[in-house]
Amino acid sequence: MTRRQLIALAAAAPLLRAQKSSESVGAALDLMYQALELLSPHAAPADVTRAVRFLRGALDQYPAFGDAHYYRSLCLKRLNQEPALQKSDLDAAQRYQSEALRNQHDPFFLAVPKVDPNLAIVGQKWALVVGISQFQPDTGAEPLTFAANDAKSLADLLRDPNVGRFPPNQVFELTNQMATSAGIKARLNTIATRAKPEDIVLVYISTHGSSRDDDIRQVSYIYTYDTDITSRDQIFGTALGMPEISGMVSNRCLAERTVVIFDTCHSGAGASARALSRAEIDRLREGAGRYVLSSCEPDQRSYEAAGHGFFTASLINRLKVRKGCVPLRDLFSQVKDDVAAQVKKLNKEQRPVMANSDNAAEIVLGAPVGGANGCTA
Repeated sequence: MTRRQLIALAAAAPLLRAQKSSESVGAALDLMYQALELLSPHAAPADVTRAVRFLRGALDQYPAFGDAHYYRSLCLKRLNQEPALQKSDLDAAQRYQSEALRNQHDPFFLAVPKVDPNLAIVGQKWALVVGISQFQPDTGAEPLTFAANDAKSLADLLRDPNVGRFPPNQVFELTNQMATSAGIKARLNTIATRAKPEDIVLVYISTHGSSRDDDIRQVSYIYTYDTDITSRDQIFGTALGMPEISGMVSNRCLAERTVVIFDTCHSGAGASARALSRAEIDRLREGAGRYVLSSCEPDQRSYEAAGHGFFTASLINRLKVRKGCVPLRDLFSQVKDDVAAQVKKLNKEQRPVMANSDNAAEIVLGAPVGGANGCTA
């Protein structure tokens, strides 16, 4: 090897070490998400044991991973195994500043196990509206046409005092550069910590959705503005894992009227794009008081025209016509019919999907703060 080659190799060494470190973090995060996808309040011991193995693999990749230490301590406690390792993991979670520990995220806990039938009055109203059309240059995902525009229009409608009736400062709108993984997680945490049982919570996300493995029909990741798609490990390290969202909805949000809406499979997206899967829907609706809407079935795409996706355009128009005063089930039925009719004109198929918890009261998105869960149009 020549002297020039040695100098070049030495200069490249820090970059190579950083790349290797980044890949290890990405692999560790993906293993942790695989563990979290097995965990729920009704998880069988065999699933919890499998989760422990995934978390051990995550810590092999990245020993200073505080969240992996924290979740392993919870799993071992659930299994009533290895008390010394439980304590060691909890100490490590504190030492490595685990975000999950700080936020007291417990996948074995249901925030709303059942709905209070006497909870008639609407407290406060909270919304997180995310739409990403432009991703970071060079390393980001392919642009989308109308995702940001859809989000902005929906956020404006929610703030409208004659339609959505959400307090303007409680509608968190994140589009394009603002919609980073950290920014979305921070706003999810704000809602999870502030929402009370009597409140209404709405989460809307329009962006790319991607499965961990194209052979598994599930949305495992949401692409944010700063998601690096140059390699699988970079995606794992920078995208927003679906367990982050389902964990907020199922395990942390106390609001007994919670609606989550996804548009993650746009017609202009790449072949690897995925709509919300049945497994993801089931995780999001765990507990009580949850509604989950997806713009299309898992094997379909979401089509768009005239500045909006058909799904969001219909959602907005139907809310406007009824001034927000329409029960969610009726609203979805109208939107589903609208979308099917519009897309049929393109000789395509798109069927929006709605699922709800077994115990879920009706929700009227335009209900006024401090009023009954309904309103007069």
